[in-house]
Amino acid sequence: MLIRFFTLLISGFCLLVSPALAEAPHNSQARLIAAVKGIDGLKTIQAGVEVKLQPGWKTYWRTPGEAGVAPVFNWTGSENFKSAKILWPAPQRFVAFDIDNFGYENMVVFPIEITPDEAGKPINLKLKLDLLVCKDLCVPEIQLMTLNIPAGEAQVSDDQPELAAALKTIPAADDNNYFSVQNVWLDTGDDKKVSLHVAAKSSAVPGADADMFVESQNFMPVGKALFTYNPTTQELQIQAPVRSDDPIDSLKKALGTSPLALTFVDGARAFERHAALGSGGAALEVPPAEKKTVAATPDHFDLAILLSAFIGGLILNLMPCVLPVLSIKILSVLSHGGKDHRLQRVKIFKNFMASAAGIIFSFWLMAAALIALKNAGETIGWGIQFQHPGFLVFMIVIVSAFAANMAGLFEIPLPRFIAKNLAIRHEHEPTVTGHFLTGAFATLLATPCTAPFLGTAIGFALSRDASDIIAIFTFIGLGLAAPYMLLAVTPRVFKYMPKPGKWMVTLKKILAGALALTAVWLINVLVTVSTQPTLDDGWTKFDEALIKPAVEEGKTVVVDVTADWCLTCKANKRLVFDQQDVEDALFVPNVLLLQADWTHHDEKISAYLKEYGRYGIPFNIIYGPGAPQGIILSELPSKKDVMRALAEAASE
Repeated sequence: MLIRFFTLLISGFCLLVSPALAEAPHNSQARLIAAVKGIDGLKTIQAGVEVKLQPGWKTYWRTPGEAGVAPVFNWTGSENFKSAKILWPAPQRFVAFDIDNFGYENMVVFPIEITPDEAGKPINLKLKLDLLVCKDLCVPEIQLMTLNIPAGEAQVSDDQPELAAALKTIPAADDNNYFSVQNVWLDTGDDKKVSLHVAAKSSAVPGADADMFVESQNFMPVGKALFTYNPTTQELQIQAPVRSDDPIDSLKKALGTSPLALTFVDGARAFERHAALGSGGAALEVPPAEKKTVAATPDHFDLAILLSAFIGGLILNLMPCVLPVLSIKILSVLSHGGKDHRLQRVKIFKNFMASAAGIIFSFWLMAAALIALKNAGETIGWGIQFQHPGFLVFMIVIVSAFAANMAGLFEIPLPRFIAKNLAIRHEHEPTVTGHFLTGAFATLLATPCTAPFLGTAIGFALSRDASDIIAIFTFIGLGLAAPYMLLAVTPRVFKYMPKPGKWMVTLKKILAGALALTAVWLINVLVTVSTQPTLDDGWTKFDEALIKPAVEEGKTVVVDVTADWCLTCKANKRLVFDQQDVEDALFVPNVLLLQADWTHHDEKISAYLKEYGRYGIPFNIIYGPGAPQGIILSELPSKKDVMRALAEAASE
């Protein structure tokens, strides 16, 4: 009962959140930038985080409004790092379903003042940025970034103009001669609705789109403000509806004596003022409290990452590299056809849970191996074991053994332990250990594939510490094992399976042929790994240094990171990139095609993937004048995705 509840709970929750997570890798791009190329003797460094959003998508301000989540900056792992002060650009108001939210759309640059531990020494920044991005739905996203600022002369960087422009969007906190607050109070009108009133002085007439954003210790939702200006006296009256049904006394009590933060936005002008809630004409403006610098913060989207890992593991069951394992599962099911008595149900439960245990245990072994390699300073990634001939030889032997077993040709002299547990007992029923090995086999064949959701989860895991790697790999294993666990707890489904008969002999030969084809594919990969791979026609060998100059010339650059052992890459090539309309858009003079072949270990390709928080392939990204930082495609892009990214990247 507990297993049934746990399975249904995870499955139901994943179905609820899967629409929101589906587009996660595609809606925002982020990078760390700095105003200087060297530290010199600077005590603070002007840096920033550039966030680009897909058309129609938005993210949130430090106070998101009535819904939403503010961005979270986590600097854990940074070196020579003391603190970071986030400067928040002036927001805009978004109204949907009568709910007011505050944030940014299209693009925003958050200026950041970095204080090093020791001035003059190199800084190595590592940032985990948690964002909630919304359009018709909301998706939590995690952006992982790094930036190294060496010691040396503090020369102006290419990103300095962008940072200088971003600083102009920060609400001014001084110059009260231009804009000053005289009084702030709450009042109830004839309609019994509470309004927030602000009396101010301003030497400029507010525009028609002027707005005011109110922040308080206990959040009070405030709607769009109405501005009334007297040019003779330069007096400005601002009235904004309080979106709460609480009586005025309760609101005043909730707000207490803490000052309100008032942000006024009027076109390119923006001001931030702090004022205590009053009732008369006295000048009540108070200086802003010293803002705390932002250091390491706890994770806010770990649940989303775990769910993404679970769904990615679940989808792996449908990927071409795992399909041969379905033959083993089908044969196991058919061996129980039509039987539903109690002892049979117990046996089914044990066998399928053994397969699930084999999957999860294999993921734990994989996590432990990756942790050991990471601690030893080695390159780590999803599926990189297929770069090693020894692993491929091992897989060829195992797959061939399974194929021979199904074809009834098991005269191959295998070691006694393997033969004993792979051998078929009465009524074609594998042993419990055999089911466990079947689960481990499914895990091994899954590693050259990267399913949707999986890239995000793997990238997050492999950039974190040991506990995060183990937790995320456990949930990937639970996802891959979910069908086995579901069959284990719902054995009555076997009542509707066909009875065993002679037709199974033919089916077994067909399924044995599928496994034999898998072995042939592995042999082909082994040959390729042992030789030098060749590029696809029309593609240039990848060199990251070619990207920026090409984009500056107005060209579109398409990067394809692939490998001969990556079946998902092969599927994308055949179903998407080799289609005539896509080829017509790619093979034109103004498009530079760069192919990075990761069949063999290549440190430059590994480092390039790591820049984008990726540790597995396929990885496709498109750069251009309209997307100098690149547009990352999903692990399974459609033709529409590719064509849209090409058009967006090529636009000015």
